[in-house]
Amino acid sequence: MSEEAEKTTEHRERTPLGLVVRVIELYFMLVIVTVLGYALLKSAAAFDYDITLLRIMVTMAAAARSVWLIEKRSAQTRLYVVVSMCAVIVLSVLDMAFGGEYDRIAAVVSWPVLIAGGILYFGGSLFIVGYFALSPHVKRVFVKEDADSARVAASVQPTHDPGENIYEKPFTWPWLRNLVIYYFAFSIMGHWAEIGFCWLIVLGVVMGDYDFSHAQLWDWWLCPYPAEGIAVVLIALLLFPFKEWVLKKTGGRVWLTLIISFLVNMIVCASIDFTTGITANADYHLWDYRDLPFNFMGQIVLQNTLAYTMAATFIVWVVYPLMAKWLHRMPARYANGLFVGFLAFYLFLEVLYYVHIGPGGLVFG
Repeated sequence: MSEEAEKTTEHRERTPLGLVVRVIELYFMLVIVTVLGYALLKSAAAFDYDITLLRIMVTMAAAARSVWLIEKRSAQTRLYVVVSMCAVIVLSVLDMAFGGEYDRIAAVVSWPVLIAGGILYFGGSLFIVGYFALSPHVKRVFVKEDADSARVAASVQPTHDPGENIYEKPFTWPWLRNLVIYYFAFSIMGHWAEIGFCWLIVLGVVMGDYDFSHAQLWDWWLCPYPAEGIAVVLIALLLFPFKEWVLKKTGGRVWLTLIISFLVNMIVCASIDFTTGITANADYHLWDYRDLPFNFMGQIVLQNTLAYTMAATFIVWVVYPLMAKWLHRMPARYANGLFVGFLAFYLFLEVLYYVHIGPGGLVFG
């Protein structure tokens, strides 16, 4: 790039966002607050997994990502805002027509308010789409390219160098970002794993009791289970580095390393499970293994510990390296976008399922 072109780009990056863009950014912030307020007021038991949920999730993620891109003055902003807002508009129309949202709103507000709100909502959304698509000012402001352009180019044809270090340097932004992504993803997938294990009990494959009336497990299938997310973060921080250290010390002997890794994973899984039990399940209201063989204090049982250990070992040896490689080779702008989307998505779920307003005020848990 020539010196004159660099000066032009620098000038554009310093161009004020302007009043209209700032108002639109404020609108996106209000959308985030409104969605969280909706989650706070909405009973998890009364929340349906339908098109309304999809619309809320897309709206939340779109608003959060839009604010992030506006503040970064990213060149992606225009296209992202236009596409995401079009998706929100389409989902809103479908929700009104087929999801029952129209009936729910009409039941609590008058016709004039309903019409005025519809005009404001859809009119404002269409204005944002048109402004970001056509405004010369927006075209001048959002021109900043990401600093990882070399990695963007490299990511089109990723290298397969055996010596490539796919694990981010500790205490850097990519390292922290990836840990948070692991936590978000496995908090939800861990819930699904719990459902799968309970079905093994239902089918008689393993011993134990099950309760189909337990809504948090069987019905609220997006409800995050933080313990599972924390477990995978610990795998990334402790168990995977330990496996790599043992592999090096044993001269690359995989089977010996696998056995040692499995045993250490078992100790860690049993310790986490037992600690969780004596702190959160002291009265056995969540689980009670006292009637099962090979249990300890009714808080942990051998069959479950073995299941957790096999899952942890699979994550240590297969899942975590694959995810680390995938995130490492992903352009930073996309990885950061994934982080922002996950953050908005997870925050909504946490408020919906674990925080609500009761007669005495806020209730957690």
